[in-house]
Amino acid sequence: MLLNSVEVKPYVLDNQMCDECQGARCGGKFAPFFCANVACLQYYCEQCWVQIHSRHGREYHKPLVKEGAERPRPALYRW
Repeated sequence: MLLNSVEVKPYVLDNQMCDECQGARCGGKFAPFFCANVACLQYYCEQCWVQIHSRHGREYHKPLVKEGAERPRPALYRW
């Protein structure tokens, strides 16, 4: 018997607003992060990512970032 497994990752879309603040905390900039963990499944700006993912149980979620997008300074985040 041959068993295969497939990992499906969500497609990270361009030009998405933060699902948490709708741009209010980031000056209307588009959200660079997507959390694919089933507890989240949302786009986040940098400020909301830090706030939401510093909570117990979410501190180890890893953000998906669109290929070629500017990445934030890693020193600001634990992942």
